[in-house]
Amino acid sequence: MELDLQSCARLLSTINSNQSLPHGKQLHLVFLKRGILNSALTIANRLLQMYTKCGQITDARNLFDEMSERNCFTWNTMIEGYMKWGKINNSLDLFRLMPNKNEFSWNVVILGLVKAEELSVARRLLHEMPSKNEKVWNSLIHGYAKTGFPGMALRLFKEFIDWDLREMDSFVLATALGACADARSVDLGKQIHARIIVDEVEIDSVLASSLVNMYGKGGDLDSASYILSRMQNPDNFSLSALISAYSNCGRMDDARRIFNLVTDPCIVLWNSMIAGYVVCDKVLEALLLFEEMHREGVIGDSSTLASVLNACASAHAVKNCLQVHVYGFKLGLLDDLFVASALIDTYAKCGCPDEASKVFNELKIHDTVLLNSMITIYFNCNRIEDARQLFELMPYKSLISWNSMIIGLNQNGCPVEALDIFYRMNRMDFRMDKFSFSSVISACASIASVELGEQIFARAVIIGIDCDQIISTSLIDFYCKCGFVTDARKLFDQMIKSDEVSWNSMLMGCATNGHGNEALNLFHEMRGVGVSPTNITFIGVLSACDHCGLLEEGKKWFYSMSNDYHIDPGIEHYSCMVDLYARAGCLEEAMNLIEKMPFEADSSMWLSILRGCVAHGNKILGELVAHRIIELDPENSGAFVQLSNVFATSEDWERSASVRRLMIEKKIHKSSARSWSDI
Repeated sequence: MELDLQSCARLLSTINSNQSLPHGKQLHLVFLKRGILNSALTIANRLLQMYTKCGQITDARNLFDEMSERNCFTWNTMIEGYMKWGKINNSLDLFRLMPNKNEFSWNVVILGLVKAEELSVARRLLHEMPSKNEKVWNSLIHGYAKTGFPGMALRLFKEFIDWDLREMDSFVLATALGACADARSVDLGKQIHARIIVDEVEIDSVLASSLVNMYGKGGDLDSASYILSRMQNPDNFSLSALISAYSNCGRMDDARRIFNLVTDPCIVLWNSMIAGYVVCDKVLEALLLFEEMHREGVIGDSSTLASVLNACASAHAVKNCLQVHVYGFKLGLLDDLFVASALIDTYAKCGCPDEASKVFNELKIHDTVLLNSMITIYFNCNRIEDARQLFELMPYKSLISWNSMIIGLNQNGCPVEALDIFYRMNRMDFRMDKFSFSSVISACASIASVELGEQIFARAVIIGIDCDQIISTSLIDFYCKCGFVTDARKLFDQMIKSDEVSWNSMLMGCATNGHGNEALNLFHEMRGVGVSPTNITFIGVLSACDHCGLLEEGKKWFYSMSNDYHIDPGIEHYSCMVDLYARAGCLEEAMNLIEKMPFEADSSMWLSILRGCVAHGNKILGELVAHRIIELDPENSGAFVQLSNVFATSEDWERSASVRRLMIEKKIHKSSARSWSDI
């Protein structure tokens, strides 16, 4: 029986899934038996196309290699198949071997590389392409703009203009304007706008919204508003662009005015307004607008939920977060990674790590960003093993993943394990950044390993990031914790200090190493150059006053915190003041401060008063305070030792000895001092 080759070709073109593939393979077998493949190139090409469509790349390549005759269609089909199924290197190798490349060949490879975000390779091929076309230019410009390289996108756009294409495409113009917006390059945006006017390009809704967005992000709100006013029927995307522009400049009243002009706003406009309120830190207004939207019967999307959850996180509004969680569940949006990440982050920021963990465990898929967030959350609630296990199971570990592990382990008292992670990075020749080095230098500070810390800093010098402020600040903290305050001060005096962090590190280093007067001088110098002190600054100042016994100075700055700097004292500040009063013998004032403070006093605060009682011979108060500490912490050896000392200083030797005997009976051992030492 004679085969109808045209019917066979049509049949092969309909096979595009693995379900119908067996029929195609049966036909392949028939063709082989009849010897048709070597004589009918069209049939062989259709068969090759069938295999690539169904993802059977190995079968396709075997067929390609067996073909005695090939044309451009054959080569292009195989090259496109490799590119479609992620075999980029195979596609490029075959493309280089192709004898007579046509325009379609170049388009397939360059567009595929752009889609795979292999932009540098795509750009090189674009320059090699003998006859460039608008499609590849547009694709590559859009690829750079979409992946966060607006500068490169604009450079390519200039090359595109120099290529002297007579008629500009509105799509590439909109992409170029978007790149101008991201790069805040209003001047170049104006030039493109002028080109649009000169070439009489029709300004459609996409181009108009791109112009509004470009002028808005560039801060030229008058031009943005003018373009919108010239539009006969402004579309929602143009209105959204202007609302976002006003929001980014903090002009929420103007943004709301534009929003209120629309009688029936779509979800895009609601989202722009809600996101604008969140950006401007008007979280209550964002939540109220979301409620209004819900009352109007407008159904939210993933962008809505992400913005509202960000508002909940900023306001620490757990109740609202729970409501949004339920709302997202009803809409079926909780499997959206964008929403899930925002929900997990919000629960974590609201102090509900267990809820965050539940949401995470219910997800079917995860991305690297979400896994990194979860590692940080686990560390923040001391779930070290969970963080470690999650990290080890990650299929792809980004630089943030490694840095999160180093920071988390160090903050949870595991500096040696943090160093092990760093060594693993180093052995893998993994690219490190300033956060990697600053975190591992902090780990060295925790174990006071001077030699190791300096070796790691030497590596930062080789890479060329040693002058970075974050690394310099970590090094100051490192030297201070190792007791080398002079070296820390030398580095501090040489570095550029753009914020209060480096000042705080140096000030705390001086205070904790007993250089109280130097710490106070540094504090006055800090204020003199216009750097505003923070709550951490005042911990250092009060510690310095405590070490130097400067009671009046300490009282002055303690009350100045709230009166002059509007900083509410935390428990660390109260602890410094209680210790300062106790050392000075002002035990009554110390007790009064404990009674007035908005925190529950911990055992360390009571121990400060107890030491004061021992030093100043207040047996009655000392006994009361010691019993109070033992109630709070029955295993606290310091309380027993100090109580014994209280009795000893008043020559009540019998009661002093009885306290020591009680320690032996309760098997409470005096805590021995420890120190790190390099071997």
